[in-house]
Amino acid sequence: MKLLVWSVLCLMVLGGCSPASATPTVSPESMKGYELYSWESDGTWYFSLLVGTNRLKSLDEIQEPATAIQGIAKLKPVLESLASGQYIFWSAADPLAFPPEGTIQQVQQICQERGLELFIAK
Repeated sequence: MKLLVWSVLCLMVLGGCSPASATPTVSPESMKGYELYSWESDGTWYFSLLVGTNRLKSLDEIQEPATAIQGIAKLKPVLESLASGQYIFWSAADPLAFPPEGTIQQVQQICQERGLELFIAK
């Protein structure tokens, strides 16, 4: 048990040492699923995939540069790293927003191919 706790702590510390520009690392499985957020800035769409919790996330937490994912091309490998059957809840309350329908369909396709359960709160 001590070894497990120690391993988790080491992974958390090492995960915090990654550069801000790197693709965020998410655990492949989450008991409460994941929360997906999206927003546009200067003509570019950004995403944030956070572990699901019982609390609302702040805008600063959602748009944290260390977790912000720039574009669908960088979101795809993050989604593909999740275990099949995981739940993803996508919301975009103001000032966040949903991307154009074509981008939404791309995310839906990635999730379908990976066996992820995507719920979009429009």
